[in-house]
Amino acid sequence: MIFKNYHPGLLYFATQYLKDSQAAEDVVAESFLKIWQRRSDFESLSAIKAFLYTTVRNACINLLKQSSRYAACHEEIKYLSEKSEELYAEHKMIKAELLNRIWRDIELLPPVRRNIFKMIYIDGLNTFEIANALDISVDTVRVQKARALNALRAITKERR
Repeated sequence: MIFKNYHPGLLYFATQYLKDSQAAEDVVAESFLKIWQRRSDFESLSAIKAFLYTTVRNACINLLKQSSRYAACHEEIKYLSEKSEELYAEHKMIKAELLNRIWRDIELLPPVRRNIFKMIYIDGLNTFEIANALDISVDTVRVQKARALNALRAITKERR
């Protein structure tokens, strides 16, 4: 009943964001899967509706952010390929070394902080999604994110 009542509206809603009917269908399907997995959390139909629309909106926004990141990467590659091969290779080696150093620093974080940090900055999840995935409060996610950033700043300052 819920699928039948809300699927068409959610699909239209997602398509307006994404301008891609297949991607919109995937987002809506994943949203229904999430609600099924959390079905015991809802007490009313209005709560279910709100959750579905919020989940679809957030998923669309995340997909658009991810797409823009990919587009930005492709633009960077195009720009750099127009430069000399030597400069391009040097730039990529420096960037790889910097990312490797940052990655090592991230691995020094305590496991919970490291996991939350990766979910935010690598997986692109928002605070609410992480809280749901880890079954912790949104405030806990925010505190762990802040502590992770402070720890990484401290590590970076020590290197100077």
